[in-house]
Amino acid sequence: MSQYDYTFKILLLGDDSAGKTAMTKRYCYNIFNPSERLTIGVDFHVKTIELNDSKIKLQIWDVGGEERFRFLLPTYCLGANAAFLLYDITRPSTLDNISEWMTIVRQKGGPIPIMLVGSKINLSKRSRQVPRDYAIRIAEVNNLAAFVEICPETGQNVDYAFKVLTELSLERTELNTPVIIQPELRPIKIKPKFKINEYLELRLEKGKTNIYVEGRLFNQCKYLLLKMPSDNFKNLEDIDSIDEAAENLDRSLERANNHYISPETEFWGHCSNLQAWYENNYDTRILHRNLAFPLLKALVEAGDKIAKREFKEQVALRLENGYPSVVMFLVEQGYLDYLTKEELDTILNNPKFLKNVPKWFSNFKNIPIWLNVKLRGIFKDLKCPYCNIKIKKNSIQRILKGDSLKCKFCYSNLI
Repeated sequence: MSQYDYTFKILLLGDDSAGKTAMTKRYCYNIFNPSERLTIGVDFHVKTIELNDSKIKLQIWDVGGEERFRFLLPTYCLGANAAFLLYDITRPSTLDNISEWMTIVRQKGGPIPIMLVGSKINLSKRSRQVPRDYAIRIAEVNNLAAFVEICPETGQNVDYAFKVLTELSLERTELNTPVIIQPELRPIKIKPKFKINEYLELRLEKGKTNIYVEGRLFNQCKYLLLKMPSDNFKNLEDIDSIDEAAENLDRSLERANNHYISPETEFWGHCSNLQAWYENNYDTRILHRNLAFPLLKALVEAGDKIAKREFKEQVALRLENGYPSVVMFLVEQGYLDYLTKEELDTILNNPKFLKNVPKWFSNFKNIPIWLNVKLRGIFKDLKCPYCNIKIKKNSIQRILKGDSLKCKFCYSNLI
């Protein structure tokens, strides 16, 4: 039997720098960082409270407000029980997208309670640009459940806001209004399913998330739990894929006993990821290579037209990008066999690919025989694209060592 009476998924939405992360950390950890980093994608927090003689677990999803992450919002809304819509009282522009956020929540989350929250009321009256009465009218016009103004710096009204929204979620649940995530003590009568398209579906079965392609079991999902560095998050900009994140970020949380993720939460997280993958034309950088390529291949065989169009493009893209473990995966699993000789030669002759060769091979002995032959031929005939002068063979070893290569005739940087 579960140790909680209820589990509620609560979203924090709004434009970047509206105060979502500050509000969450004040509530969950009673801390405030004036130099808080921007949320990349979504941050996940858990807090347990007691309310109306019930023990309730709040799963708090702090969703990044930057426009580049907004395409993920519909999937984050799946299974939500309530939502905060935050704006900054000193920046009227942060109210511009409230209607859009609310519409998406209503479409994907259903008639869940939504609270409008004005943040940063600690600033001087001169800094205020959004009158309280104006914000209340916006809440009324959009039929929102409640309104409050808060100060994450001092904690003013933060606990109160969460208490009210939790009470609204509890009332809605106890009235037996249909919700996607139900109280943990009640039996789930309908097995959770999530259909992404006519070929791809996820099901929660015996506490595990399974992927089905055309109704046939394909694989069981696993998750990555990564610890994001808050002190040097700018370095994350260099990470181009989940493969790179998995190999370069801290995964110690996966082994920690105090970071339990319920099967339902994990299920909706997988649904979110695969929905985003589909909506981005099966971009294999969004999923780990061990899942992305086999699943994309299975969708091709099932007749998915988008998968057929993108499959070879994704193989070529990841090969050209040259990330070591991904390149070796493509080579060892035979995915390069799906490219024609002309397509493969085009990639192998691309200066971008040649520049990345030292990242995954320290010498020719480590390269598969067929690729070894091709690369030797390419390096042997390598010419400067500017003056067409042939590059001497002894420069090839410098390339494998990671040294830059210049044309000795026109001094152009080649690699």
